[in-house]
Amino acid sequence: MLIAEAQQQAQLAGLHGLKENVQQLLDLQNSTLTIIKDSLQAASSMFSRRHRKQRHLLETLQELIYLVDQGPGAAPLGFQDCEDIRRSGLKDDGIYTILVPNVTEPKRVFCVMDTDGGAWTVIQRRENGTVNFQRNWQDYKQGFGDPAEEHWLGNEVVHQLSSSKNYSLRMEVEDWDGNMFYANFERFQLGSEEQFYRIFLDKHSGAALHGQHRILGSNNFSTHDADHDNCGCNCAKALTGGWWFDTCGASNLNGLYYPAGEHLHKVDGIRWHHSFEAPTYSLRSSRMMIRPLPNW
Repeated sequence: MLIAEAQQQAQLAGLHGLKENVQQLLDLQNSTLTIIKDSLQAASSMFSRRHRKQRHLLETLQELIYLVDQGPGAAPLGFQDCEDIRRSGLKDDGIYTILVPNVTEPKRVFCVMDTDGGAWTVIQRRENGTVNFQRNWQDYKQGFGDPAEEHWLGNEVVHQLSSSKNYSLRMEVEDWDGNMFYANFERFQLGSEEQFYRIFLDKHSGAALHGQHRILGSNNFSTHDADHDNCGCNCAKALTGGWWFDTCGASNLNGLYYPAGEHLHKVDGIRWHHSFEAPTYSLRSSRMMIRPLPNW
């Protein structure tokens, strides 16, 4: 028995030693993985910064090419919208810089280069809830967010664009089952700030959305700190975001973003009442885009 007990003690000691070796290997592995993770994050951050710089240089080069092509008598205004960019020969979707009439600073926009009918300038996008749309009047006037992701281009920019040319509007939404719905308006204009950025729509066509004119009509824009709706209440406070609320109607693409599983029965979510869903259904994504009419 003494011999057996001694053998067990020796085996236990060996196992303890093996355990310590394994633990050391695991600690070394974890340390190595941490170093690799930190290196990857640093490389990713560096790549993102380099990508942004390359995009900025590309935008500048594109504008220079455009101005050179226009000849020595060209006005130094660059691109006014995405359709100008498309006509210059650039065909890829992405971020470009435009110079808007009566707006001092250049504006970065996302362009959808639809070869059939012209390029769209995106003025609103919702897709994942990463950007806060619970903003005041000044924020909605100037714009916010990243044009490559969720953003609002800015009421003043859209007013100046739609006052310089005749524009059409396209609105797209997606529900949580992957169904896409859209509405096209042949004529679109946004009034001035003195007109509370009132929306004007005409000649609706080819849509899968229900009741577009009834939902938007010709309404003033409102935010929680600038109530211009047709309700005795403050629709922007009750329904969140900034929108053309009328009497707190059935649409608001700038409401709170509710993820899947939390998107039902939400009066303050991303709403557009169409024939397939209830008016309290909060949508997964939305996009609003404008482009000049063909005669422009």
